[in-house]
Amino acid sequence: AVWVNSLWFLSLAISLACALIATLLQQWARRYLHVTHRRHAIHTRARIRTYFAEGARRLHLPTVVGIIPALLHVSVFLFFAGLAIFVSDINRIVSAILLSFIATCGLAYIMLSILPLIFHSSPYQTPLSAAI
Repeated sequence: AVWVNSLWFLSLAISLACALIATLLQQWARRYLHVTHRRHAIHTRARIRTYFAEGARRLHLPTVVGIIPALLHVSVFLFFAGLAIFVSDINRIVSAILLSFIATCGLAYIMLSILPLIFHSSPYQTPLSAAI
């Protein structure tokens, strides 16, 4: 029971952190649009955009944006792991069906991760694809 609760609460915490980060990113994007679309001279707007672009680069904004899907995937995998452990103690048949589903999803995830390595024009990829 401790393992299941640990996995589920960790999954929940990661999901909530992702939701918070995504909300903050959306607010920052709205602020950027609000500030950069004010009526200024063209050269002033260019300077403002450059200022924000430099801040985004220096503070690794693209990396933060890219981490959110990876963390959500980790959260789903942790939840599935906790669910598999939980169900295995209750019913063997349901556990076998659930494990089959989880294994199929895991295999599909691995295939989608590897696909861009085989077909460079593949639109399908996962955060794991970049790590491979």
